[in-house]
Amino acid sequence: MKGTKLLTVTLALLTLLALKAYMDWSLEQPEHLPAPEPAWHPSPLPLTQPLGDDPAGLLLRLNASLQRLRRSVPEADAYWNRQLRGLFRALEGGPANGTWGCGDGPAAAAAIRDFASYPDQHRRFVLHAGCRSFPLLVNQPHKCAGNGTFLLLAIKSVPGNFAARQAVRETWGREGAHGGQPVRTIFLMGAAHGPHQPDLRRLIAAESQAYGDVLVWDFEDTFFNLTLKDFLFLGWALAHCPDARFVLKGDDDVFINTPRVLAYLGALDTHRARTLYTGQVMANASPFRQASSKYFIPESFYAGPYPAYAGGGGYIFSGRLAPALFLLAQHVAFYPIDDVYTGLCFQALGVRAEAHPEFQTFDIAEKDRADPCAHRQLLLVHRRSPPQTMQLWLQLRDPQLKC
Repeated sequence: MKGTKLLTVTLALLTLLALKAYMDWSLEQPEHLPAPEPAWHPSPLPLTQPLGDDPAGLLLRLNASLQRLRRSVPEADAYWNRQLRGLFRALEGGPANGTWGCGDGPAAAAAIRDFASYPDQHRRFVLHAGCRSFPLLVNQPHKCAGNGTFLLLAIKSVPGNFAARQAVRETWGREGAHGGQPVRTIFLMGAAHGPHQPDLRRLIAAESQAYGDVLVWDFEDTFFNLTLKDFLFLGWALAHCPDARFVLKGDDDVFINTPRVLAYLGALDTHRARTLYTGQVMANASPFRQASSKYFIPESFYAGPYPAYAGGGGYIFSGRLAPALFLLAQHVAFYPIDDVYTGLCFQALGVRAEAHPEFQTFDIAEKDRADPCAHRQLLLVHRRSPPQTMQLWLQLRDPQLKC
């Protein structure tokens, strides 16, 4: 037990020292314009304030930055609410009652009164949510080397979606320096596991050798593991693409008007470019309680509303926020719905989810879905099949197109 507590304290101090190093780096950056009022609290995470060399002081400052999240989550007896309170207590140096690490799945399940009634994917999430470290089987360590990446397209995929990835490569995800703004594309995947999954490892290895744009971790690629995928990607980005100015996270079945995205990002003022988190924002949302829903969350798992968050089909955030976002995520319990979890972390960071009307993650009117002119004024739309993506891209690039 003492060894476990010592390891926890050591990891916390290392995290805080990394946070200090990032904040010290932030001090060297140019001053930005006055910030608009934050979404949830008038004092956002002080990314540009010196914190000194005192680990205890760093611990207190990080804890203070998480208080806005604590205030927004009800003091309920639901499993996730208790998890979060326990993590906060541990960060403050108190007992981490109610928190579970990797390997503690059975104990976590025993703490949920109706765990046996949970759907299979919810039970599996509870049993394994404490596990955050997985081997990176396929890496692209030089993806962003020496190119001053302006936009990193981080696309969520699964091993079997070969056609979707190829359509992206040949259209809106094509890498290069677009008007002097370097774009890089990376596909994020878990390994294909399970008795009913074909072995695609050799095909993925060949794909990686041919294109150099896939990341594969050794975890089962399921809907409820998208949060884990996001977390692992942030760690990878800090190690291998730390200078990307913007990150666009999206699914492999979205259609992105890349030239329009680059024009939008290039026109942002300094402050917005440094604090951007934008997409189609879900405001005043709450958990789905219908068991038949893909997004079902049992009442005994989480109680309370959701923060405003950008839909996971596709959103953009400033690369400058990635270090603090990753560090904060280490102190926020995983949540089964990935875009909600991202919203919770940005809320803790004090960064407002900014709604943009040209993100259409729930698609557009059915009559317009094959019309290139309807896509010309959009940044992103979900969803399009590989043939639709190829056709729309060719139509939008046609100089004869009249809208």
